[in-house]
Amino acid sequence: MGRHSYRSIVRRAGLGMLAVCGLATPSAAHDEPAAPVNEGWIGGISASVTAQTGQTDTFAGSIDAVGEQTFGKNWLRGRFNGVYGTTRNRSENTGGNDKVIQDAQGLFGDWKHSIHDRFFWQSGSELSRNSVQDREVRAALVTGPGYRFWEGEPVDLEHFDMNLGLGYRFEMYNPDNRTINDPPGVVTIGDGNIDQDHFADLAAGFEYKNGLFQDAVQYTHVGTARMPVNDPEAYVLITEVIFGIPLTPAWSFRASYYVEYNHVQPDEVNNLTTRATVGLGYTF
Repeated sequence: MGRHSYRSIVRRAGLGMLAVCGLATPSAAHDEPAAPVNEGWIGGISASVTAQTGQTDTFAGSIDAVGEQTFGKNWLRGRFNGVYGTTRNRSENTGGNDKVIQDAQGLFGDWKHSIHDRFFWQSGSELSRNSVQDREVRAALVTGPGYRFWEGEPVDLEHFDMNLGLGYRFEMYNPDNRTINDPPGVVTIGDGNIDQDHFADLAAGFEYKNGLFQDAVQYTHVGTARMPVNDPEAYVLITEVIFGIPLTPAWSFRASYYVEYNHVQPDEVNNLTTRATVGLGYTF
């Protein structure tokens, strides 16, 4: 074999190896992580109304509005929930006066930041009231670490998260449903008629989402537990189950069941509150 032919073979072999390496090795641009994408806000609203007339007239309505946004490693959610209901017995003995059987509103906020793989940090806030429970206001903050034990596809609709945290909770109760200084000089905060409490909470929570029956039903189950270190008996347990059945890409049938247990309540106020709602939901 001549010297010229030998050099030609070596040159071709070298070019072939470079080509193979170029195909097997990703470019520097592919090695760099993609820039975080702001997915924008996703909103949903659901409402339900029930009414009955006859010897007893009953009306009840609920509204639930949620907005979520994911950007980079952060997730935000805001939620408003409100219920109101009255009943009236038309009997002459009762005078036909309306009685409030549901009156609760709440504004909730959550922030979650992914730390590494399945670990995250989550913070939550609550500002709510419930006149049926004689609670004028509840303001709460909690923050702490969490872990995602399971996830499917899509991740936002199929996962199981648990979190722990420390928090602060302020509650004010008005058992007599009075206003301050009504009558003048009688009612003041902390005099036994309007009670206020400050709690340092140990908190735990979970969120489970999954598609049932080949994703025909979207199932959500959430729960929280708060136990004050300065008053362990004043713990609060809350859980909610939500079923969503898509009717169209935007509309869905929605049913939910809410349970709240307050171990310490004013006299003549039930410790347990349950609420079931059935209605329509709209996603935008």
